[in-house]
Amino acid sequence: MRLLYSRTQESICWRRKIRERFGALYLKQGLNCCGINVPETEEKEGMMERNRGFSLVELLVATAILSVVMMIALSFMMTGSRSFTKGSADSNVQKEAELTVNQIEDMIIDLNGGVSMNVDQATTELSMYHAEDDGTGTMVYSKSAVRWDKNDQNVYCSKWDVSYDASTGTFADGAAEYADQLLAEHVTDFKVDLSDTLTTKAMDGTTKTIVKSVLISVGYDNGSGVVDYATSPVITLRNRMLLEDDPANIFDEVKPAADTMKLHYSGDTTSGAVVPIVDRVSEVKRGSAYNVYAKISTANTGGDVNDLVNWVIEETGTLSTIDANGYLTVGAYEANAYLTITATYKSNPNKKATGVVKVVGDLPLKSFESVHIDPTSLQAFAPKYRAIPVTKGFTQAEEDAITYKWTVTVEKKGEGDNKELSDVVEAFTDNNKTLALVIKKEQDNFGRMLDITVVAHSDITGETRTDRVKYLIPKNSAMDGDSSMERGKLVYGTTFFKMSEVSAPNYKYSFYFCDEYGNEITAYENLKSYIELVPSSWDTYRFSFTEGLPRNQAYYVKVICEYWGSYNPGELGETRIEERIHYIPAVQIYGKTCYNKYKFGQDFFDFEYSIVGYWENAWANSNPPAYVYDVVEFEYSAPAGVVVTPQIVQTITQGDDKPIRVEGKWSVNTEDWSLKHQIELKSLTIRVSVKDEPGINALVTIIFE
Repeated sequence: MRLLYSRTQESICWRRKIRERFGALYLKQGLNCCGINVPETEEKEGMMERNRGFSLVELLVATAILSVVMMIALSFMMTGSRSFTKGSADSNVQKEAELTVNQIEDMIIDLNGGVSMNVDQATTELSMYHAEDDGTGTMVYSKSAVRWDKNDQNVYCSKWDVSYDASTGTFADGAAEYADQLLAEHVTDFKVDLSDTLTTKAMDGTTKTIVKSVLISVGYDNGSGVVDYATSPVITLRNRMLLEDDPANIFDEVKPAADTMKLHYSGDTTSGAVVPIVDRVSEVKRGSAYNVYAKISTANTGGDVNDLVNWVIEETGTLSTIDANGYLTVGAYEANAYLTITATYKSNPNKKATGVVKVVGDLPLKSFESVHIDPTSLQAFAPKYRAIPVTKGFTQAEEDAITYKWTVTVEKKGEGDNKELSDVVEAFTDNNKTLALVIKKEQDNFGRMLDITVVAHSDITGETRTDRVKYLIPKNSAMDGDSSMERGKLVYGTTFFKMSEVSAPNYKYSFYFCDEYGNEITAYENLKSYIELVPSSWDTYRFSFTEGLPRNQAYYVKVICEYWGSYNPGELGETRIEERIHYIPAVQIYGKTCYNKYKFGQDFFDFEYSIVGYWENAWANSNPPAYVYDVVEFEYSAPAGVVVTPQIVQTITQGDDKPIRVEGKWSVNTEDWSLKHQIELKSLTIRVSVKDEPGINALVTIIFE
């Protein structure tokens, strides 16, 4: 029994160890597998021991701990919920406030009529008036309102048509487009700041207040008693807007009645008289200033509306100005015979008034009409240019005072090309009448295009003129000679062009018309018969043309030289191709106004003009003459029956860089000495034309002082 008990105790201890490790589910199977027979009663006892529950004390302690944890978690959840709800409400309130401000801002910014505020115990109301053309020339008027009701804390908006009765000249609110539409809720404050204003003169001579900018502020209650504000940026109005609530006063200058606005002027700055401008009759003097008035009434004493209009002089290139107040300054050398002055309502550009004044005065007309670039020499890698000004009424000293500014840019070969001007061209003087360039003979510069511009300015008239040309850098560094085909020069001269520094036993030349880049222009194929290409030796040629080549256009001609053969005994020959582009300028004539001191007994006169495209020495003195001189206008006064006739005597070429001078004289058909003394010469205008192409011409005026 003791042995059985002992073994039984061992079994129980072992069973407990197995149960603890593997669990009760596998207890019986585990023991049986090991050859141990487990009694049923002991197995049941083990199962009962495993299924034993918690005690009452354990349950109470666990319940207390769980309650504390749940209360802490619930507290955190309630605090987070309240914070989220408040943040969301604040965000929504702020968005609502900003949206309201933006909507009102959109309503205000394009107004062109008037605005006013009405504040009482129950409401704050902003009224706005607007006028616009319906597309047919008829003005349509409207009134909008934003009203804050302080009792229900809502903001409403409304809009009405405003009708105009032409028979009574009165305005009245018409049908509502919409009324009291809800714009915002829970608004605890609503403010519109209209304090940024200026005072201006109205059409009847009284003053009015114009609103320059508006500031809007909207306050919302977020539910906690704290007011959140949304404030607009300062709204700068695009149009003129009156601080006014009467549509009759607001729309007075744009009412659809007959346009009675007329232009008046002071006569001159020293006279207090104000008179209407009569088109093409009222006179203004060069170098004088005038006050111009836009008046709504034809009565001379009516109030002006200068503050309501924009002023402009219609003529382009005028030397006269008019400022925002209607102060007209006539240029001392105003070339226009008439000036067209227009006053246009700021609030309605369709309504305007125009006056045309005649420009008079003893001062001579002066104008800087144009400037032209003349290539005096296009030698390879060293082009030279001169600027030729065309003026009217300038003295020689005034023309010499014209300033010049040359600009040269290098066209890029492609993306990534970072060549600067200093990499291509040596330093040059850019403020003279002439421009001389020296191009660096570097491989990367060959074939590049230079863009050359001159800007000329006259302080006398305040006018600025420009011209522009292009120069293609040769591809052959050994090229020399003059690459400018000045018409006539190579017909009468012996200038030859060189292609290379070496002589080749075999060669041939070809050519074609092209653009400035050398691209062939096949449409000019029929003009090749006017070109003569004469080889002179193995490496030079003479390039000339006949007179059939049309003169009123500039051309580019590309010459190609292909040569081959052996230069030294025993060496194989090689084939090389060289090319160059010749520029043939168009024929142009530029004239300028000249002044002559006429005295009785000195019946000679002269004038000057410049030729571009011809070589002056070859053509100016050609026989028969290449030019025709026609008297276009001759102003003089003489006794009845006495006729004065001008005629050309001779032309004198003064050199390539100077204009041609032409001399003439008078013939008078009377021998009465006393009658000759009564002749007064005023001006003479002559047209200089190319004999066989009259479209190429210039007008030259001689003024006798």
